[in-house]
Amino acid sequence: MSLVSKRFYLKFIFYLPFIQVNIADCQNQFQKFFTPSDTFNSNRAFLAGGFAAASYSAFSLGLYHAWYSKNGLEKFRFFNDHREWLQVDKAAHVFNAYFQSTYVFQGARWCGYKPHQALIWSNGVSLLFQSTIEVMDGFSRDYGFSWPDMAANLVGAGFFTGQQLFWRSQKIKIKISSWPKHYSKDPIKNEPGYTYKDRANDLFGSGYFNSALKDYNAQTFWLSWNPENLFNKQWSAWPDWLNVSLGYGADGLYGGFNNEWIKNQVVYDLRDIPRARQYYLSLDIDLSKIKTSSSFLQTLFHLINIVKIPAPALEYNSTGKWKGHWMFY
Repeated sequence: MSLVSKRFYLKFIFYLPFIQVNIADCQNQFQKFFTPSDTFNSNRAFLAGGFAAASYSAFSLGLYHAWYSKNGLEKFRFFNDHREWLQVDKAAHVFNAYFQSTYVFQGARWCGYKPHQALIWSNGVSLLFQSTIEVMDGFSRDYGFSWPDMAANLVGAGFFTGQQLFWRSQKIKIKISSWPKHYSKDPIKNEPGYTYKDRANDLFGSGYFNSALKDYNAQTFWLSWNPENLFNKQWSAWPDWLNVSLGYGADGLYGGFNNEWIKNQVVYDLRDIPRARQYYLSLDIDLSKIKTSSSFLQTLFHLINIVKIPAPALEYNSTGKWKGHWMFY
């Protein structure tokens, strides 16, 4: 071993205990950061408030420029869409308000707010986000302010709040699963140049994320619960993290109210394709019940726990058909 190597080795051995202490201190600080505060922490409150304000600003501006500015604005009006999309869009509003309430409540508790204070924040922020969408819809040329949508928003926020007040926990969680749907590239009714996939792109947008996040034919919304926890029973054979889930979705939707539309003065009629409601029974994993000593992992599990874990499922639809899925997304 050379003299330089020996000196480096001796220095490394000398400083190793200090390096280990610094790493351990960083790990402790990292763990402490993700642990909810027992008392009100003003620094965390400013951080969370700044993040919420930045998120709301980016959300509002992005939504306006990406959607409403292109479609045109008109005088504020109301729009009754309670029959649209077989109410899958209403299930989406319930889910959105619910998971936003969940996130804000957890963020407020992380700041050290008391439970009743965190509930006020969770309802206020989630309904602010959702109401912003409805107000923008009210000025949109193609839509309008929808009271059914607002009612669904209130149901979602109320579903979270009610469980917190009654159980002080979320025994029944609302979740989502979505997988891009394959649409045929065959021409619609032998009209050249316009396919089923083109129609889906017109309605929901193209690309993976648009398909997964906007396509009402691809989305399923779930109520997920643990029977043992829900009924306050202790069943040794039933794991704490294993849930039962009931899902709702739809298929055959090529329009909001029906499968008939006009494009470039051509009438397209797909009313022979049934617009079917879909009901599912499946299993799920409650990630928040997975035991870990890491506050970071606990936070991560809570964040992604709004997504239904893929599992076998039994489907019944409104056309009277049953179908089994080995793995449903």
